[in-house]
Amino acid sequence: MSAPEPGLLPCMPQPPNERSRQSLLDAVMNASYDGICLVSPEGTFLEMNGAFERITGLRREDWIGRTIGEMRTSPGMARNSAALEVLRGSYPATTLVNLRDGELMLVTASPHFGESEELESIILNVRNITELNHLKRNLEKRRGDSLLAENEVPGLRDRLAKVGLGEFVAQSSAMVEIVSTVMQIADFDLTVLIEGETGVGKGVMASLLHRLSRRSDKPFIEVNCGAIPESLIESELFGYEPGAFTGASREGKRGYFEAANGGTIFLDEIGELPKGSQAKLLKILDDRMLVRVGGTHARHLDVRVVAATNRHLRDLVLQGQFRADLLYRLETIPIVIPPLRERPRDLKALIYTFVRTLSQEFRCDREISSEAVGHLMSYPLPGNARELKNLLVRLVLTCQEREIDVGHVAAVLRRQNAGGDADDGAGVPDLDADGPSRSMRDRIEEFERRLLAECTRRYRSTYEVAEHLGLNQSSVVRKMKKYGIRPHAFQRDG
Repeated sequence: MSAPEPGLLPCMPQPPNERSRQSLLDAVMNASYDGICLVSPEGTFLEMNGAFERITGLRREDWIGRTIGEMRTSPGMARNSAALEVLRGSYPATTLVNLRDGELMLVTASPHFGESEELESIILNVRNITELNHLKRNLEKRRGDSLLAENEVPGLRDRLAKVGLGEFVAQSSAMVEIVSTVMQIADFDLTVLIEGETGVGKGVMASLLHRLSRRSDKPFIEVNCGAIPESLIESELFGYEPGAFTGASREGKRGYFEAANGGTIFLDEIGELPKGSQAKLLKILDDRMLVRVGGTHARHLDVRVVAATNRHLRDLVLQGQFRADLLYRLETIPIVIPPLRERPRDLKALIYTFVRTLSQEFRCDREISSEAVGHLMSYPLPGNARELKNLLVRLVLTCQEREIDVGHVAAVLRRQNAGGDADDGAGVPDLDADGPSRSMRDRIEEFERRLLAECTRRYRSTYEVAEHLGLNQSSVVRKMKKYGIRPHAFQRDG
């Protein structure tokens, strides 16, 4: 290797003199966000930076030259000293100190040894834990707001705000595609079938479709087909004429379809519709004409039909429970909403959205840590968005701290997995309740009532409850009436 040419020798940095070294050390000390303090081997405070004064609230001139023992006896000072622990044992020590207004300070004392291995000084590092937690919460809030601000659908946020759905979440590619489709078809009176598991947001999507359409100022009527007894389904949907049946109103009654005239009717749980009613619905979809129960006069309808189901309608067709021609008519525009477990971006955005809106609703200041968000995202959430919201309602209302942490989430999930709250309505009733005088019949009826109440929470309709309990649907309806359990107790998909 040849020698470098004259004048091209590298310039070697010269060591700074003592003054510049001290200046650099002072700059490093004062630039630190943490408080730093130097203590002599005798326990005398030698130097400290501005952050130390800011965090402790004490002035530099009150500390320099004084000993640990003197400062510990001063009014308002902590009795536990990390520096004193170092002096006693020559090993690092950490302690928590209460500051003014209940704030917490973390103090770490580290011994510094010279070449002779003698203790030369103690370096104190202090951090305001309360302040750091506040900064962390602000960071999480900004991250949440940033996540919610992202949207790949051009103009969606403005349009949602105008129709009152500013908190609608569509971050995943799947939801972005679905919302894009909804925006494209909103103004066309096409029949739409929305499919997806319980709680994925089928009702919210139907509402979005209506609000973005030219019918937005007209009625939006939601009907849970599974919550209406089979004997009443046609009169409720299509209305009836005076004297159509025993007990009918003398004036007759218009049904849900007539109530939705000019607007949109949302038929939730369409798979629960009885076969006889399916034929009448098919005729309405074909010619937009309705004949009330007990009537002969056909009434023209101007109504858009949106249906939803959490069941596989094609399987029901093969089983003979659903008309194939009605299915083909309903799925003019099929929309399938994936479960939350397949949409992690939506799940994360929903967590931040629900915490924010619930905090506003319940007038409490709650935020959620990133660790808690991660824990929630690892939970399977079989109830999807509905279950997520219910979990967050409990967390927002029961958390005593401002920040919902992973411990709070774990505790709520443990209680839920153990069977929920004590008054959920499920489980065997307490045999000692009300004393030994309760008869066997009373105990059986109490168990039956609580079991049915729990089923209305877990299942979507009287048909599903009947299938689960091995009863006829009519028996379930009769028992619900006996115990005063209303059909609206069923969870609606939304």
